[in-house]
Amino acid sequence: MTDYPRNIHAIEDRLRAAGIVFDRLEDVPPKVVREVNRRDFPDMRSIELPAKDIRNSLLQPLLRDLLVTRIGYHSRGAGHYIPRPEGSLDHVMIHCVDGEGWLRIADRETLIHPGQMFCLPAGVPHWYGSDAENPWSIYWIHFTGRHAAEYCRWLGIRAEDPVIHLSQREELLAAFEETWQCLRAVHTYDNLVRGSIGLIRFLGVVQRTMHAPEVHQRAVDRQIQETIDFVSRNPAAELSLTELTQLTQLSVSRYTLAFRRATGCSPMEYFNRLRMQRACEMLRTTGESVQDIGLKVGYNDPYYFSRAFKKIIGVSPNAYRKK
Repeated sequence: MTDYPRNIHAIEDRLRAAGIVFDRLEDVPPKVVREVNRRDFPDMRSIELPAKDIRNSLLQPLLRDLLVTRIGYHSRGAGHYIPRPEGSLDHVMIHCVDGEGWLRIADRETLIHPGQMFCLPAGVPHWYGSDAENPWSIYWIHFTGRHAAEYCRWLGIRAEDPVIHLSQREELLAAFEETWQCLRAVHTYDNLVRGSIGLIRFLGVVQRTMHAPEVHQRAVDRQIQETIDFVSRNPAAELSLTELTQLTQLSVSRYTLAFRRATGCSPMEYFNRLRMQRACEMLRTTGESVQDIGLKVGYNDPYYFSRAFKKIIGVSPNAYRKK
């Protein structure tokens, strides 16, 4: 790597905290990094076929053409980092569902956002990791076999352009879970074949989503989602419609139209409802005063907050809490 990713210090701190001694990050063997990853992310779900099982499976009918070798998931992986300076022996697909991360191939670093997937053919040197301030949640599938490269070509995957945008999240994750359950079972021939069939379904959803008519809307939808995520994280922020659109590359009119298409209501109506949902959560789960809760969702005047709350929720904040 000719220079470091944005979260280099978070990565180094995590490895040193695990007892790894090094001068430069690139001196740490990839195998050591992977072992630390497994210890540091307790919610990680990961299945990896042993090398012997892979060799035997690739001699079997059906499995020799397409075989899942690794599959997993982890959430909010702060400091997550995978170095593969010699590339992977199998093909790699990483789907980001939350947070952000980065991918580096050669001297090019690309930021990865929710709803994006990057696909890396076997043998391509690469490095990737989680953003330090907004760590990602990712799903991954590795696969090999005689037809694996053909599936990559069918998807249009190229090392120089590995990032794709996906919209059918529910169907995609359902296909992932189907494959996961097959690999989670004992690795018999039948279960591994079912895993390969699950992978084919997964790849089919990816291909259909990539070429769906609404593909040109994905970038706009992502910008809309970014403003929703911002207000979700900052419910007390006082933002005008103009200020909201400054978070995107859209005009006020286009943003408003795109927002209504994506959510079914106007931006201000949506964000007012979002703030009231946050207020409802605090009324149910905390003992904070109505005035303090109003401040936390952007209402400085407690009387105005109560009127706005009743208009949207149907009862006053005090009545809601008692109910």
